[in-house]
Amino acid sequence: MSTAKGILIFNKDERERQSLAALLRNGDSDNRVFDTDDALQALNILQKEDVRVVLAGSGVSSMNRKEFKDIVEKIRPGVSTVFTAPFFNKEKEFLVNIEEFLLLISNHIKKENYLNKELAEVKQYAYAIADRLLQIFVVNDRYFFNNDHHVAEMSKKISLRMNLGEDLAEAIPMAALLRDIGRVVIHQQILEETKKLNQLELTPIKAHPIHTMQILRQVSFPWNLDSIIIQHHEHYDGSGYPMGLKGREITIGARIISVVDAYYAMTTDRPYRKALPKEKAITEIKKSAGTQFDPEVVEVFLSVLSDESSDSHARSSILIFERENNVAAMVKLSTSASDMEVMHATSSIEAISRIRQKDPQLIILDAEALEPETFLRFYNTARQSAPPACKFLLIVTDRESAKKFGEDVYFITKPLSIEQLTMQIKGLLMDVLSPAAQEEVRGLTGTLEDFNLVDIIQILSLGLKTAKVEITHGRDTGILYLLRGKIVYASAGSLRGPDAFFELIRWKKGFFYIMHGHAAEEVNVTIDTMHLLMDACSVMDGAAPQDSTQENKQLKQVK
Repeated sequence: MSTAKGILIFNKDERERQSLAALLRNGDSDNRVFDTDDALQALNILQKEDVRVVLAGSGVSSMNRKEFKDIVEKIRPGVSTVFTAPFFNKEKEFLVNIEEFLLLISNHIKKENYLNKELAEVKQYAYAIADRLLQIFVVNDRYFFNNDHHVAEMSKKISLRMNLGEDLAEAIPMAALLRDIGRVVIHQQILEETKKLNQLELTPIKAHPIHTMQILRQVSFPWNLDSIIIQHHEHYDGSGYPMGLKGREITIGARIISVVDAYYAMTTDRPYRKALPKEKAITEIKKSAGTQFDPEVVEVFLSVLSDESSDSHARSSILIFERENNVAAMVKLSTSASDMEVMHATSSIEAISRIRQKDPQLIILDAEALEPETFLRFYNTARQSAPPACKFLLIVTDRESAKKFGEDVYFITKPLSIEQLTMQIKGLLMDVLSPAAQEEVRGLTGTLEDFNLVDIIQILSLGLKTAKVEITHGRDTGILYLLRGKIVYASAGSLRGPDAFFELIRWKKGFFYIMHGHAAEEVNVTIDTMHLLMDACSVMDGAAPQDSTQENKQLKQVK
């Protein structure tokens, strides 16, 4: 379907049709103009093109205007139909003021485009704020966090694959986001019960779609969500709740959410069972096609899931081990759910179990969660259990306490900065982030194995950037400041100035973090950056840098 919005002229009178088409095409409108004298072709244009206005003249004589307008509205909901009188009198002169007519049509289209743009922005904002608020709402819920987000995103993909139209493709994911907020009226003890619930305990759970609608009744949404939300636990064979609907009696949005919700419920840990492998969940979905689920929806769901599995981008998984949920909450609220799956463990046994089951790409460990000797044993077990490519990030109280864990571990010290923690995580997971997330991080954070310091400085220098670069290398840390592309400050441990710079150049492994716009409070490097980089290349090749005595003399004169 074309993305251009247009005007359709349907008129049997060739002169009227061509004159009007020429006038509209020569006007200031950016919209496409279609004209035809054939009824079937007019219907075909309505189906294939994004027509917003229909100008109907002679040619509607076989039916009344209401019938014609009803047909147009059925094919293209929301289209404006304008009936035009004959344009010419017996002397073949126009009976209308053409300038006024063009202005009327142009203003109508501009107003409609403006309103559509405003509505689209309102819809995007409503979805974004609902998604974020729900993440905050369930941030401490280890079983349901991000479930709504994943169900919404997958439901939207299925809606688009089924060509359900723009309105439904927007309404269905919004309904998926909000479908379970009625759980707030259910006692938390029931939701977290580890044994099978009896019928009495299931009664409030089965009423949650109704509770959801009662809560949302106070909000005016730009979509009709009621039927989708209240029916999303109905089954295709009529065995679901709350109304026992079956087959096509259940709205298509609810049939889609039912399949997706079941899949993510099966592949997520629950209080009463561990997550099922994806392959087993898919088998269960297939078995229930025609009974619990709409077979057509199942087919499309499996197609979308297959496409995602073959996609080169895989969501990264992070395991966070800590006694409280503080770090996990920070990470969940500061990262994209579509890029990262955040798992939380509060015991060493649970953490090792999750490492072996989930193969995380990054493991974050709070060193204060256990006694020092116990934590060291746990850490060594975690290293042995994790995949070879898995990276570890330790949260420590000070740099000295990180020495015992070796040179190949990354660490961050308390108190934690949420910004630095987020960027460090994204830098460590750069290879598994989506292109959009990589674009956000690129140039801000990464590892020295991927980008050596000379390359980083050259990029910043060419861009005439003012920035601070923090570098960590095992238990050591270094800082560089650039002012409009020139290095003006360097420190590495107790070293300062050029000596510190050359020490940083020798670091082959570590993590860098760039903060644009940060300026140095003091200057301890005045030598030209290009000369420093040339000497740096010698250092990287194993040669000693030129004597920096002259540089130190210059600094004393500056001071």
